[in-house]
Amino acid sequence: MRINKLSAAMGAVFILVCGLACSTTSAQEIPTQQQSASLQLFGLYSYVQPHYYPSSSNGISLGADLNLRSYYNLHPSLELRAVFAPGPDVTEKTYSIGPRIEADFSRLHPYIYALVGKGTITFAHPVIYPSGPYSHDDSMVFSGGIGANYMVTPRFGIRGDVMVQRWNLGGKTTTIIFYPHLYSVGVDYRFDFNQPLFHHHR
Repeated sequence: MRINKLSAAMGAVFILVCGLACSTTSAQEIPTQQQSASLQLFGLYSYVQPHYYPSSSNGISLGADLNLRSYYNLHPSLELRAVFAPGPDVTEKTYSIGPRIEADFSRLHPYIYALVGKGTITFAHPVIYPSGPYSHDDSMVFSGGIGANYMVTPRFGIRGDVMVQRWNLGGKTTTIIFYPHLYSVGVDYRFDFNQPLFHHHR
């Protein structure tokens, strides 16, 4: 129930962002296609709540967003993201890829994304079975989130991000689902391959 409500809220935010971005295009006089290619690199500190365990963990999120074409105020891109979160009970690592869309409100750039990838979880206190210790496991991980960049300069920005992950360690015959939450803050740097990535609007 909680994940369904969160998904609905994220969808509403996405629709609102797209609507506002399109409605402000004519007033800001932005070209239909601002840039044919751009690249963003980001590094974030991530506070991770692992769901089933009482202790949280601190980690990092590293990634890149490749934007192939922009339309008015909207910038769809392909995101690659890696999360490393060592903790006292569990250590989580994920590698994900998926679509992302960002809106341009001058210095403020809100965005929404959906990712899929592979995750590995390692237990600090393995469970001992006759066949051996159960110390780690793998899962396909589905992730979704929202965030925003505040551009300090045309190239450098500050990024805040909220992500929810879905893990299933049960495999095909059993179901062990959990939903870690990640709260991240960090920096973003943008490479300009053609014309200026965005304009400061008057």
